[in-house]
Amino acid sequence: MDRSIYEPLASDEIRLLRFAPVDDLVADLERTVLHDAPPYIALSYTWGRAPYRKGRSLSAKYSITLNSQLFEVQENLHDALTYLVPEVRKKACLLWVDAICINQSDVQERNTQILHMRYIYEHATMVFGWLGVPFSDEETSLATSIMRKFNIVLRDGLSKHNGNMNAVAAQISPSNKDIYPEPGTDCYKGWLGIREMFNQRYWKRAWIYQEATGTAPTRFCCGNEHFDMVLLNASVYMGHHFSESGDIDFHFRDVARGPTFAMSAFRDNGVCKYGDTLLELLEFLRTTESSDPRDKVYAFLGFASDLSPSDIVPDYSRPLEEVYKDVVRFSLSRADSGLEILGHVTHRLADSKQEITHGNPFDFPSWVPDFREYIGPNPFCTKVLDGSWAYHACGSYTNHDAQIDGSKLILMGMEIDQIATISSTWKTNVFSTAEVESWAPTTPDSIYHPTGQTMDEAFRITVLADMNVLTKSRGHMVDFELLNARGDELTADQSDRRNKMNVALKTAGVRRLCWTKEGRVGLVPPTARVGDLLYVLSGGQMIYILRGKDSGTFKFVGEAYIHGIMDGEIFKRSDVQLPQFEKVVLD
Repeated sequence: MDRSIYEPLASDEIRLLRFAPVDDLVADLERTVLHDAPPYIALSYTWGRAPYRKGRSLSAKYSITLNSQLFEVQENLHDALTYLVPEVRKKACLLWVDAICINQSDVQERNTQILHMRYIYEHATMVFGWLGVPFSDEETSLATSIMRKFNIVLRDGLSKHNGNMNAVAAQISPSNKDIYPEPGTDCYKGWLGIREMFNQRYWKRAWIYQEATGTAPTRFCCGNEHFDMVLLNASVYMGHHFSESGDIDFHFRDVARGPTFAMSAFRDNGVCKYGDTLLELLEFLRTTESSDPRDKVYAFLGFASDLSPSDIVPDYSRPLEEVYKDVVRFSLSRADSGLEILGHVTHRLADSKQEITHGNPFDFPSWVPDFREYIGPNPFCTKVLDGSWAYHACGSYTNHDAQIDGSKLILMGMEIDQIATISSTWKTNVFSTAEVESWAPTTPDSIYHPTGQTMDEAFRITVLADMNVLTKSRGHMVDFELLNARGDELTADQSDRRNKMNVALKTAGVRRLCWTKEGRVGLVPPTARVGDLLYVLSGGQMIYILRGKDSGTFKFVGEAYIHGIMDGEIFKRSDVQLPQFEKVVLD
């Protein structure tokens, strides 16, 4: 293919596709000033092969005619154009497609165009989200029909009950055969179609959160069928409702969980609902996927409310480690962030499937977060509802004075304790508490000397890290009796409390309980070991687990909650001579 079809773009220009009024995929590229572009539709899709290949040859090549030349495109994009270009012609619009409208062989152009991505999608006439060619035309058609019924039930219910969603939910039951998947019915086939559409890898893409959740209307397309965000939200709600009640075929119990739920919950009228700082976005969207691992950062820059354009500049020629270090540099530069970035560092367990499956081709320093995948615990909730710090383990020493020197992160800190014993890692479903309960102290009524509470109280506070992550407030302990009670024995208030406590208990997920040499209890990373050191770091809200190395430097293991010293208590003791802060080098 002749790349001369690409004329250089000015910094404020983009290219759009104008398709000829014929049946074939024939188009010309047109340059336009971004802020004065004619009406266009923006395509959101997955690069690579089609999700359902239906016997197509692995060696098959696909192309369109672009500026009178053959232009090779990937299989899934070719499918999308085949199905959607007729609709583009009908709407008398142009089309924007990243793989065609951006010269992918020109790194500098890619770096510039990525800065326009959010504007491109926000100001499109419409966004088409391409899920792929359907596995079953019948099931897909029935699926969109049922999705419309879901929306009618919810809309009418909200109108009848004055917006009371709990009252609406109480009226939704398996007796409604129009929406309940009874085996052997068209409704059941429709649910199968929903499951297939919701299982598409499209929903896992990092970029769709910028492309398909903005203010432009979005149409999700599967072959000739389509649905919008309203129907997506209705279907996610219905799937969640029937799954929670247990009144549904096991095939559909996860239909509304995972990527589609995250997509549905992410933004409301363009506003991020789960935080919009860079670190909040990177945490919420960490499980997303991208063909270029740099996009695990770059795809979310347009949302971050605390980021200016010069803070992190996209550069696809930059080594991956340096891109992820850019996030560390940015976070450390924020006066209110402290060492919050260190909570995003996770390490693979030696026996984990992730290590066997993925390996680690990038030998990052131990303090650099690897945003490519989610393999460990979520960061502790380090801010309460008003945005102030949740914990103050560093006491009044709130300035970190951190320095990055090549592969080393230099901090000031002091060793305060050491891990003496450690539990198993809680890897099970967060709604099964048996393993966490097995961590309970054998003498629950004895005194936990760091705070004067009972051992049982200290334990039950620790497994929540003294935090309700939903209300972002301190002062909480787990109630195992409530968690293990029968659902039909609970009042509505108790059921609500239990649901919130189950979410809060995720704090203990993929973590271990430890006891220290000084008799303290805490939650530590899954990779922590007996003998690892507990450090207070200047500017750090949490306690940090470090592992000494022969070189005199340290491996960073992760952040920890250690009950009784999370609010600077270590500096208030008069009976112990504290060590002085000293230089701590992580590599």
